[in-house]
Amino acid sequence: MRPYTFQVFSIEHIISIIVIILVFIAFLRFNKVLGINDKSRSFLFVLAFIMISLDLSEDLVRVFTGFYSIKKDLPLQLCSIGVYLAAFTLVSRKKIFFDLIFYWGFVGATNAILTPDGNLFELRIFFFYSQAYHAALIFAVLWLMIKYDMRMRYGSILKVVVSTNIIVGLLSILNYALDSNYMFLRQIPNSVSPFLMGEWPVYIIMVQVFSIILVVLFIRIQDLLTKPIKY
Repeated sequence: MRPYTFQVFSIEHIISIIVIILVFIAFLRFNKVLGINDKSRSFLFVLAFIMISLDLSEDLVRVFTGFYSIKKDLPLQLCSIGVYLAAFTLVSRKKIFFDLIFYWGFVGATNAILTPDGNLFELRIFFFYSQAYHAALIFAVLWLMIKYDMRMRYGSILKVVVSTNIIVGLLSILNYALDSNYMFLRQIPNSVSPFLMGEWPVYIIMVQVFSIILVVLFIRIQDLLTKPIKY
């Protein structure tokens, strides 16, 4: 198969972002027209199934095309973990897990959609997979927020940051054992993200600082655009 070179904000990248936005509007605003009730439990299971299927089917494509590697394709990137956690949250609607996917989805997945790491896309299909499951992660958060009135609170920020850093610590050990770069903890990703500053380990610290700033901003936007909920 012909090798693929990703270019940020190329025509297909921009089109993919537009398609994601249109799909979000269609399903979040006109879901009843599409035959999906706001509290449809079956839709939650279907969405969870789609999210997991996207990740697993990408692995199968990588295996059959010879691009699978245990050093980079285990579901151990933050958003990959988030996809499985989001699938579980859709069917369980546990608040503590919602907080994590809110943080990982709005901060991590949004950044991955807008400024992906082109080194991960040996073939064009892997770019589309990446856009799809990162979008699905964000969509899951939006659906739970809008249809089930789930909210992220400022008081939850410390918990999600600590939880994320526990995962970072565990993956740092695994990265050393596998000589891998999961969560980009050993090498800066090939991304034009404005939040990636400096060399190792400075960029890791800066990403966390900017992540906290961004999640505060997203919570503020959430509170402005949605009705207040008391827990």
